[in-house]
Amino acid sequence: MLKEYKKAYYIIMLMNGTLNTHLKEIPETTHTRIEQIINELKAKNNLTEDMKNTDMLYLVNTMNSIKNQAEEVIYI
Repeated sequence: MLKEYKKAYYIIMLMNGTLNTHLKEIPETTHTRIEQIINELKAKNNLTEDMKNTDMLYLVNTMNSIKNQAEEVIYI
């Protein structure tokens, strides 16, 4: 997308030799941000480790929903 929508920025980065570094940072930043969002949503929904022993099905369903929400925020 960078090459397509920000062509000048892409060319500058390519010529400076910073393009590969930038491209390597994107997945790392994305993963970090998804983890932050998941932790925020877990706290908001009052999910705890104790739920593994008391209400596993609720925990799994809620965690799947939280993960999907976090990925939707980042990827869309």
